[in-house]
Amino acid sequence: MGQIGIGEAIGEGFGLIAKRPLAVLVWGLARVITAGAAFAVMAPIYLAIFGQISAQAASGIATPPNLAGLETIQGANFLFSIAGLFVGSVLYCAVYRSVMFPDRSAWAFLRLGAAELFYFLFFVGGVIAMVIGMMVLMIPLFVIIGISTAAHAPALGVLLMMFGLLGILFLFIWGLCRLSMVGPMMVEDNQFHLADAWALTRGHVWSLFMIALLLIVILIVMEVVLGVIALAVGFGWLAQAAGGAANIRGFFLRPPAEILSTFAPALMVGAVFSIPVSGCLMAILVAPWARAYCDLRPPTDVAATFA
Repeated sequence: MGQIGIGEAIGEGFGLIAKRPLAVLVWGLARVITAGAAFAVMAPIYLAIFGQISAQAASGIATPPNLAGLETIQGANFLFSIAGLFVGSVLYCAVYRSVMFPDRSAWAFLRLGAAELFYFLFFVGGVIAMVIGMMVLMIPLFVIIGISTAAHAPALGVLLMMFGLLGILFLFIWGLCRLSMVGPMMVEDNQFHLADAWALTRGHVWSLFMIALLLIVILIVMEVVLGVIALAVGFGWLAQAAGGAANIRGFFLRPPAEILSTFAPALMVGAVFSIPVSGCLMAILVAPWARAYCDLRPPTDVAATFA
Protein backbone atom coordinates (compact mmCIF):
# COMPACT_ATOMS: atom_id res chain seq x y z
CA MET A 1 0.00 0.00 0.00
CA GLY A 2 1.45 3.37 -0.99
CA GLN A 3 1.13 6.91 0.26
CA ILE A 4 -1.29 9.50 -1.11
CA GLY A 5 0.22 12.21 -3.28
CA ILE A 6 -1.87 15.21 -2.23
CA GLY A 7 -0.59 17.50 -5.00
CA GLU A 8 -1.09 14.86 -7.67
CA ALA A 9 -4.60 14.17 -6.40
CA ILE A 10 -5.57 17.85 -6.47
CA GLY A 11 -4.19 18.26 -9.98
CA GLU A 12 -5.92 15.15 -11.33
CA GLY A 13 -9.19 16.93 -12.08
CA PHE A 14 -7.51 19.75 -13.96
CA GLY A 15 -5.52 17.24 -15.99
CA LEU A 16 -8.71 15.34 -16.73
CA ILE A 17 -10.31 18.49 -18.13
CA ALA A 18 -7.38 18.93 -20.50
CA LYS A 19 -7.28 15.26 -21.57
CA ARG A 20 -11.02 14.49 -21.73
CA PRO A 21 -12.83 17.76 -22.58
CA LEU A 22 -15.66 16.03 -24.44
CA ALA A 23 -16.39 13.69 -21.54
CA VAL A 24 -16.36 16.67 -19.16
CA LEU A 25 -18.93 18.44 -21.33
CA VAL A 26 -21.14 15.34 -21.36
CA TRP A 27 -21.03 15.19 -17.55
CA GLY A 28 -21.98 18.85 -17.36
CA LEU A 29 -24.77 18.34 -19.88
CA ALA A 30 -26.21 15.51 -17.78
CA ARG A 31 -26.25 17.79 -14.74
CA VAL A 32 -27.93 20.62 -16.63
CA ILE A 33 -30.54 18.32 -18.18
CA THR A 34 -31.42 16.96 -14.74
CA ALA A 35 -31.79 20.47 -13.32
CA GLY A 36 -33.72 21.60 -16.41
CA ALA A 37 -36.18 18.73 -16.09
CA ALA A 38 -36.81 19.64 -12.47
CA PHE A 39 -37.32 23.28 -13.41
CA ALA A 40 -39.69 22.40 -16.26
CA VAL A 41 -41.88 20.39 -13.89
CA MET A 42 -41.72 22.70 -10.89
CA ALA A 43 -42.02 26.10 -12.61
CA PRO A 44 -45.70 25.75 -13.62
CA ILE A 45 -46.60 24.65 -10.07
CA TYR A 46 -44.83 27.61 -8.51
CA LEU A 47 -46.34 29.97 -11.08
CA ALA A 48 -49.82 28.75 -10.22
CA ILE A 49 -49.23 29.26 -6.50
CA PHE A 50 -47.66 32.70 -6.94
CA GLY A 51 -50.46 33.65 -9.32
CA GLN A 52 -53.01 32.68 -6.69
CA ILE A 53 -51.17 34.72 -4.04
CA SER A 54 -51.04 37.74 -6.36
CA ALA A 55 -54.76 37.44 -7.13
CA GLN A 56 -55.58 37.25 -3.43
CA ALA A 57 -53.44 40.31 -2.70
CA ALA A 58 -55.14 42.25 -5.48
CA SER A 59 -58.66 41.28 -4.43
CA GLY A 60 -58.08 41.62 -0.70
CA ILE A 61 -59.98 38.38 -0.09
CA ALA A 62 -58.23 35.88 2.16
CA THR A 63 -58.57 32.27 1.04
CA PRO A 64 -57.09 29.06 2.47
CA PRO A 65 -53.61 28.14 1.21
CA ASN A 66 -53.31 25.82 -1.74
CA LEU A 67 -52.43 22.66 0.18
CA ALA A 68 -52.72 20.49 -2.92
CA GLY A 69 -50.09 22.60 -4.66
CA LEU A 70 -47.78 22.43 -1.63
CA GLU A 71 -48.15 18.66 -1.44
CA THR A 72 -47.36 18.41 -5.15
CA ILE A 73 -44.21 20.48 -4.60
CA GLN A 74 -43.10 18.26 -1.73
CA GLY A 75 -43.70 15.10 -3.71
CA ALA A 76 -41.93 16.44 -6.78
CA ASN A 77 -38.97 17.66 -4.71
CA PHE A 78 -38.63 14.20 -3.17
CA LEU A 79 -38.70 12.47 -6.56
CA PHE A 80 -36.20 14.89 -8.08
CA SER A 81 -33.93 14.50 -5.05
CA ILE A 82 -33.88 10.74 -5.63
CA ALA A 83 -33.31 11.25 -9.35
CA GLY A 84 -30.51 13.71 -8.59
CA LEU A 85 -28.82 11.18 -6.32
CA PHE A 86 -29.03 8.52 -9.03
CA VAL A 87 -27.66 10.80 -11.75
CA GLY A 88 -24.94 11.93 -9.36
CA SER A 89 -24.01 8.31 -8.65
CA VAL A 90 -23.67 7.58 -12.37
CA LEU A 91 -21.56 10.69 -12.94
CA TYR A 92 -19.32 10.08 -9.93
CA CYS A 93 -18.63 6.55 -11.15
CA ALA A 94 -17.86 7.93 -14.61
CA VAL A 95 -15.27 10.33 -13.20
CA TYR A 96 -13.72 7.58 -11.09
CA ARG A 97 -13.62 5.32 -14.15
CA SER A 98 -11.94 7.98 -16.28
CA VAL A 99 -9.04 8.12 -13.82
CA MET A 100 -8.77 4.43 -13.00
CA PHE A 101 -9.54 2.98 -16.44
CA PRO A 102 -8.74 5.64 -19.07
CA ASP A 103 -9.09 3.04 -21.83
CA ARG A 104 -12.82 2.63 -21.11
CA SER A 105 -13.73 5.98 -22.64
CA ALA A 106 -16.82 4.88 -24.60
CA TRP A 107 -19.95 6.91 -23.81
CA ALA A 108 -17.89 9.45 -21.86
CA PHE A 109 -17.12 6.69 -19.30
CA LEU A 110 -20.83 6.54 -18.38
CA ARG A 111 -22.27 3.14 -17.49
CA LEU A 112 -25.37 1.72 -15.86
CA GLY A 113 -24.23 -1.28 -13.87
CA ALA A 114 -23.67 -2.73 -10.45
CA ALA A 115 -21.19 -0.03 -9.40
CA GLU A 116 -23.70 2.73 -10.13
CA LEU A 117 -26.49 0.91 -8.32
CA PHE A 118 -24.34 0.18 -5.27
CA TYR A 119 -23.08 3.76 -5.15
CA PHE A 120 -26.64 5.08 -5.37
CA LEU A 121 -27.67 2.83 -2.47
CA PHE A 122 -24.62 4.05 -0.57
CA PHE A 123 -25.69 7.66 -1.15
CA VAL A 124 -29.26 7.00 -0.03
CA GLY A 125 -28.14 5.04 3.01
CA GLY A 126 -25.60 7.73 3.84
CA VAL A 127 -28.21 10.48 3.76
CA ILE A 128 -30.55 8.48 6.00
CA ALA A 129 -27.73 7.60 8.42
CA MET A 130 -26.57 11.23 8.52
CA VAL A 131 -30.07 12.51 9.35
CA ILE A 132 -30.59 9.91 12.08
CA GLY A 133 -27.09 10.44 13.45
CA MET A 134 -27.56 14.20 13.59
CA MET A 135 -30.84 13.78 15.45
CA VAL A 136 -29.28 11.38 17.96
CA LEU A 137 -26.21 13.59 18.53
CA MET A 138 -28.22 16.79 18.82
CA ILE A 139 -30.48 15.47 21.60
CA PRO A 140 -27.75 15.65 24.30
CA LEU A 141 -26.84 19.16 23.16
CA PHE A 142 -30.42 20.37 23.55
CA VAL A 143 -30.57 18.70 26.96
CA ILE A 144 -27.38 20.55 27.97
CA ILE A 145 -28.84 23.86 26.82
CA GLY A 146 -32.03 23.17 28.75
CA ILE A 147 -30.11 22.35 31.94
CA SER A 148 -27.87 25.40 31.54
CA THR A 149 -30.86 27.65 31.03
CA ALA A 150 -32.61 26.20 34.08
CA ALA A 151 -29.42 26.73 36.10
CA HIS A 152 -29.24 30.36 34.90
CA ALA A 153 -25.97 29.73 33.07
CA PRO A 154 -26.87 30.35 29.40
CA ALA A 155 -23.30 31.35 28.51
CA LEU A 156 -22.04 27.95 29.59
CA GLY A 157 -24.78 26.29 27.57
CA VAL A 158 -23.82 28.26 24.45
CA LEU A 159 -20.14 27.37 24.95
CA LEU A 160 -20.90 23.69 25.36
CA MET A 161 -23.19 23.86 22.34
CA MET A 162 -20.38 25.30 20.22
CA PHE A 163 -17.93 22.61 21.30
CA GLY A 164 -20.58 19.96 20.72
CA LEU A 165 -21.28 21.19 17.19
CA LEU A 166 -17.55 21.26 16.45
CA GLY A 167 -17.30 17.70 17.73
CA ILE A 168 -20.15 16.59 15.50
CA LEU A 169 -18.52 18.32 12.52
CA PHE A 170 -15.23 16.58 13.28
CA LEU A 171 -16.94 13.19 13.44
CA PHE A 172 -18.74 13.91 10.17
CA ILE A 173 -15.55 14.88 8.33
CA TRP A 174 -13.62 11.96 9.82
CA GLY A 175 -16.33 9.51 8.74
CA LEU A 176 -16.42 10.93 5.21
CA CYS A 177 -12.65 10.60 4.91
CA ARG A 178 -12.74 7.00 6.11
CA LEU A 179 -15.45 6.15 3.54
CA SER A 180 -14.08 8.26 0.67
CA MET A 181 -12.71 5.21 -1.16
CA VAL A 182 -16.07 3.44 -1.37
CA GLY A 183 -16.88 4.76 -4.85
CA PRO A 184 -13.54 4.00 -6.52
CA MET A 185 -13.51 0.50 -5.01
CA MET A 186 -17.00 -0.19 -6.37
CA VAL A 187 -16.00 1.02 -9.83
CA GLU A 188 -12.94 -1.22 -9.80
CA ASP A 189 -14.73 -4.55 -9.34
CA ASN A 190 -18.51 -3.82 -9.27
CA GLN A 191 -18.74 -5.08 -5.70
CA PHE A 192 -20.19 -3.35 -2.66
CA HIS A 193 -17.36 -2.14 -0.40
CA LEU A 194 -17.84 -0.55 2.98
CA ALA A 195 -15.66 -2.31 5.54
CA ASP A 196 -12.90 -2.64 2.92
CA ALA A 197 -12.93 1.10 2.24
CA TRP A 198 -12.89 1.80 5.96
CA ALA A 199 -9.85 -0.44 6.43
CA LEU A 200 -8.03 0.94 3.38
CA THR A 201 -8.11 4.53 4.67
CA ARG A 202 -6.77 3.65 8.13
CA GLY A 203 -3.75 5.83 8.81
CA HIS A 204 -4.45 8.13 5.85
CA VAL A 205 -7.18 10.37 7.25
CA TRP A 206 -4.90 13.40 7.46
CA SER A 207 -3.94 13.18 3.77
CA LEU A 208 -7.56 12.69 2.77
CA PHE A 209 -8.60 15.61 4.97
CA MET A 210 -6.00 17.85 3.31
CA ILE A 211 -7.38 16.89 -0.11
CA ALA A 212 -10.89 17.76 1.05
CA LEU A 213 -9.72 21.05 2.57
CA LEU A 214 -7.87 22.12 -0.58
CA LEU A 215 -10.86 21.19 -2.74
CA ILE A 216 -13.12 23.32 -0.51
CA VAL A 217 -10.74 26.27 -0.93
CA ILE A 218 -10.72 25.79 -4.71
CA LEU A 219 -14.51 25.55 -4.74
CA ILE A 220 -14.90 28.75 -2.71
CA VAL A 221 -12.53 30.65 -5.00
CA MET A 222 -14.36 29.41 -8.10
CA GLU A 223 -17.74 30.28 -6.62
CA VAL A 224 -16.59 33.79 -5.73
CA VAL A 225 -15.15 34.44 -9.18
CA LEU A 226 -18.09 32.95 -11.05
CA GLY A 227 -20.54 34.60 -8.64
CA VAL A 228 -19.07 38.05 -9.25
CA ILE A 229 -19.21 37.52 -13.01
CA ALA A 230 -22.78 36.19 -12.87
CA LEU A 231 -23.88 39.04 -10.59
CA ALA A 232 -22.40 41.70 -12.85
CA VAL A 233 -23.81 40.21 -16.04
CA GLY A 234 -27.17 39.44 -14.42
CA PHE A 235 -27.58 42.92 -12.99
CA GLY A 236 -26.76 44.50 -16.33
CA TRP A 237 -29.24 42.28 -18.13
CA LEU A 238 -31.92 42.84 -15.49
CA ALA A 239 -31.49 46.62 -15.63
CA GLN A 240 -31.83 46.51 -19.41
CA ALA A 241 -34.92 44.28 -19.26
CA ALA A 242 -36.54 46.54 -16.67
CA GLY A 243 -35.80 49.69 -18.63
CA GLY A 244 -33.23 51.01 -16.18
CA ALA A 245 -31.84 50.21 -12.74
CA ALA A 246 -34.45 52.43 -11.10
CA ASN A 247 -37.24 50.24 -12.52
CA ILE A 248 -35.95 46.89 -11.17
CA ARG A 249 -38.22 46.97 -8.13
CA GLY A 250 -41.28 47.58 -10.29
CA PHE A 251 -40.17 44.82 -12.65
CA PHE A 252 -40.68 42.21 -9.93
CA LEU A 253 -44.21 43.47 -9.31
CA ARG A 254 -45.27 42.15 -12.69
CA PRO A 255 -47.22 38.87 -12.99
CA PRO A 256 -44.99 35.82 -12.35
CA ALA A 257 -45.61 34.37 -15.82
CA GLU A 258 -44.48 37.63 -17.43
CA ILE A 259 -41.34 37.73 -15.30
CA LEU A 260 -40.50 34.13 -16.21
CA SER A 261 -41.00 34.78 -19.92
CA THR A 262 -38.69 37.78 -19.67
CA PHE A 263 -36.09 35.69 -17.87
CA ALA A 264 -36.34 32.81 -20.38
CA PRO A 265 -33.52 33.96 -22.72
CA ALA A 266 -31.19 34.61 -19.78
CA LEU A 267 -32.02 31.21 -18.31
CA MET A 268 -31.19 29.54 -21.62
CA VAL A 269 -27.85 31.34 -21.82
CA GLY A 270 -27.14 30.45 -18.20
CA ALA A 271 -27.95 26.80 -18.85
CA VAL A 272 -25.55 26.67 -21.80
CA PHE A 273 -22.83 28.36 -19.74
CA SER A 274 -23.47 25.93 -16.87
CA ILE A 275 -22.63 22.88 -19.00
CA PRO A 276 -18.83 23.35 -19.04
CA VAL A 277 -18.84 24.81 -15.52
CA SER A 278 -20.73 21.83 -14.07
CA GLY A 279 -18.57 19.34 -15.96
CA CYS A 280 -15.35 20.99 -14.80
CA LEU A 281 -16.57 21.04 -11.22
CA MET A 282 -17.32 17.32 -11.44
CA ALA A 283 -13.80 16.62 -12.66
CA ILE A 284 -12.06 18.92 -10.17
CA LEU A 285 -13.99 17.74 -7.10
CA VAL A 286 -14.35 14.00 -7.83
CA ALA A 287 -11.23 12.92 -9.72
CA PRO A 288 -8.85 13.50 -6.76
CA TRP A 289 -10.48 10.68 -4.80
CA ALA A 290 -9.91 8.21 -7.63
CA ARG A 291 -6.27 9.30 -7.80
CA ALA A 292 -5.96 8.83 -4.04
CA TYR A 293 -7.37 5.32 -4.40
CA CYS A 294 -4.86 4.52 -7.13
CA ASP A 295 -2.14 5.51 -4.66
CA LEU A 296 -3.62 3.40 -1.85
CA ARG A 297 -4.92 0.27 -3.53
CA PRO A 298 -2.87 -2.84 -2.95
CA PRO A 299 -0.99 -4.38 -5.90
CA THR A 300 -2.96 -6.87 -7.98
CA ASP A 301 -0.19 -9.40 -8.43
CA VAL A 302 2.44 -11.11 -6.27
CA ALA A 303 5.35 -9.73 -8.25
CA ALA A 304 4.21 -6.18 -7.62
CA THR A 305 3.92 -6.91 -3.93
CA PHE A 306 7.65 -7.63 -3.66
CA ALA A 307 8.78 -5.05 -6.23
